[in-house]
Amino acid sequence: MPELDNILAKSPKPVVVDVETTGFGAFDRVVEIAIVTLDPETWETQDEFDTLVNPERDVGPTGVHGVTAGMVELAPVFEELLPPVAQRLRGTVLVAHNLPFDTRMLRYEFERHGVPIDFGHGWCTLSATGTKLGVACEREGIRLTNAHRALADARATAELARRLRIAERRRDTRPVQVDALNPTANARTHRRGLADAGTSPMHRMVCRSTYPHGDEAMAQYLDALDWVLDDGVIDRTEWAAMNDLAREWGLSSKRQREAHHAYLECMIGAAERDGFFSKAEHDILRRIADQLQVDARIPERTPARRADLAPGMRICFTGEAVVEGRMWKRADLWEIARANGCEPVSSVTKKTCDMLVAADVSSASGMVRKARAYGKPIISVARFLDQCRSGDSSLPHS
Repeated sequence: MPELDNILAKSPKPVVVDVETTGFGAFDRVVEIAIVTLDPETWETQDEFDTLVNPERDVGPTGVHGVTAGMVELAPVFEELLPPVAQRLRGTVLVAHNLPFDTRMLRYEFERHGVPIDFGHGWCTLSATGTKLGVACEREGIRLTNAHRALADARATAELARRLRIAERRRDTRPVQVDALNPTANARTHRRGLADAGTSPMHRMVCRSTYPHGDEAMAQYLDALDWVLDDGVIDRTEWAAMNDLAREWGLSSKRQREAHHAYLECMIGAAERDGFFSKAEHDILRRIADQLQVDARIPERTPARRADLAPGMRICFTGEAVVEGRMWKRADLWEIARANGCEPVSSVTKKTCDMLVAADVSSASGMVRKARAYGKPIISVARFLDQCRSGDSSLPHS
């Protein structure tokens, strides 16, 4: 639609983006994305969008971005996020701290699903300051908490851009060009919320949906529900507020119930996506169903295989892990396995591996997927150490 593109180009909105990723290469994936839309005149915040993303592989450097496999277990995959992300980026001028990195990683995600995108020319606060975001914020008196959290970094970058009056430094901007994608596709979010303060990541699971035929009222209601359920609880005050919003937007009680059913079904679909339905997933979905007063079929959890260590077992380890404040490297775990009469192996196969010991049993890494496919038991490093201690008093305690 050239006419729309011309209108958008006249006064494009600045949009701040930040992504956390599994790494820096073409085969790496986004694990969290935040988009902060700003007013083109005042540069004040108009809208915020953020979500964790299931990378369908190992989550990468948890020590850097703080994202664990358990946190993304029920998060949307990037394909689900293409419509809302494209909608927020289309016709805007991008702002980021290290803009080339963020656009490169986003381009990989879009192109992986056959969606061409031109990120245009935006503003890079890293180029403008020549230093890391934390240092730049400190110089400008900007408070940055929870660094390497996508939304926190995006908010800080937006404030940094305002302080630097970055729009006056570069005039040769060009807006993002990307096709408008199907707006009726489900668009779930799964935000960290208070997870960084110690709340279980499974209880940060939220969902967001849209309905066909451009039902704006329903979309607004689901967006509000998404935020209300960010902590997994709807109290009386929140219920009253949601009912008021429904009446204001002309939604009947029947339509509210339809929204609640759609919300829960969307989450059930995410939980079943990897073919493994954990107790944690079952419990949180049961809780959400109760909160929404929805009578829905919650799938039965996948039965856990008995996984007791025994001499002679061939065990594969996915890597290092921190247990009770101590780092256990793979070489340490191999040594402990041998001391307990087990044989460490380097890969998961049908015939030469009896058990997988994983840093995070919720991981979507290739080894975990293989172990599940082959029906091999999977236990955590912590459980492995506990079982070894019970049979070997000489095993050091961490």
